[in-house]
Amino acid sequence: MDITQQEAQSSLETIEAIQRQTRRALAHGGGPFFMIIWGAVWLVGYLASYFLNDRAAGTVWMVADAAGIAASFLTGWWMSRQVRMPGHDARIAIFWLLWLVYAALIVWLTESYANPDLTGVLIAVFAMFGYVVMGLWLWRPLIWVGIGVTILALAIYLLIPDYADLAMAILGGGALIGSGVYIYRNWR
Repeated sequence: MDITQQEAQSSLETIEAIQRQTRRALAHGGGPFFMIIWGAVWLVGYLASYFLNDRAAGTVWMVADAAGIAASFLTGWWMSRQVRMPGHDARIAIFWLLWLVYAALIVWLTESYANPDLTGVLIAVFAMFGYVVMGLWLWRPLIWVGIGVTILALAIYLLIPDYADLAMAILGGGALIGSGVYIYRNWR
């Protein structure tokens, strides 16, 4: 079957239009908002870990995590009113709940909580594993964000351990916030 150059051009234009519509739908979906929320949590939490004593930093992390969870639920609720993805809402929430339980178990079993620097990098790597899984499941850009921030977290922990929390606040939290803002603003 031969197609004319005009038919081929028309097909390419249709494909490009579908790509633009898909990007627009993703940018206006919850993904960028969740990235910004959790990037802000990382920024606040890791800055607290760098500048405050362990007890105070732990309190800041608990408050920041609670705020992140609340903001995530509100964002998910708000987005579910905009776009329906049957079955995904519950599975995503269950995945992150199970992720939290398994991450806590691994930290407890390895006794890494005795080393706050190791705990920080483990939680960052666990979180980015979650992003990679979500990327495989729902939204491909999360794969690259997850892999990139994982590499960044490991490099920071291994190369500049004395400044790991400060670097993770700026680079890790910043990467999440920046990726979320970029996707929201540019995928229209």
